[in-house]
Amino acid sequence: MQALNRMNFFTANIPAILLTALISLIGSASSSAEAEDLTVELELVLSADSSSSIKGGEFDLQVKGYANAFRDPGVIDAIVNLGGNGVAVTFVQWSASFQQIDTVPWTHIRTHADAEAFADAIEKQARRFIGFSTATGAAMEHAAELLDDNDYRGARRVIDISSDEHSNEGAHPRHKREAIIASGITINGLVVLDDDDELEKYFWANVIGGEDAFVMAVDNYKDFAEAIKIKLIREITSEPVAARPLRGEKVTATFPHPADKR
Repeated sequence: MQALNRMNFFTANIPAILLTALISLIGSASSSAEAEDLTVELELVLSADSSSSIKGGEFDLQVKGYANAFRDPGVIDAIVNLGGNGVAVTFVQWSASFQQIDTVPWTHIRTHADAEAFADAIEKQARRFIGFSTATGAAMEHAAELLDDNDYRGARRVIDISSDEHSNEGAHPRHKREAIIASGITINGLVVLDDDDELEKYFWANVIGGEDAFVMAVDNYKDFAEAIKIKLIREITSEPVAARPLRGEKVTATFPHPADKR
């Protein structure tokens, strides 16, 4: 109470013009802090499925694939060649509607050393969800929120979402997609078909969207690592990357959107 009284006495005895100036100064400092968001060429959310459909070592193959991609000379060169601003990237695990965890925080990558450190952080993470449903719409919404609330301002903003299953819980991804892409965010997909040959079409129709959006598909997780390298180069450079076979397996990457998959 005495402290409050002292504060009241202090403010009451400041001339109005000085008090107004003080408030204005505080407001200006706050605005300046908000304006100091670091400009980057790309803000990228890596959103990896950790739901019940990801069996056994499949999650580990995802993680190793992402980690190795950021050690790949092609991916690193793509980042370095963007110029001094580089990219800002974060890694998210997701499953059911209220299960999304940012397991690797936003990281500014401009150099080989930055990319290696980010790869190490990806590789060291533990799986957070096992045995829960697949809420793709909620994962998309969470990723969009991360892009709207960070310390970076990207010339491009992209959600990179991987999965091997249709959404089976929570809001339908199609109902979340329109608002996300309307805010200038692009949603790309990497699908692991396993026994679901329709998953690629499902992503085209319901998940991906925005400028230059695309889907890549692999038959199984052993091809995930090579596919994510191709996908990241495409997302970083914003230039089409031709599809190429991986160890005899099918990988598809189609640009632009094929009408029969929309």
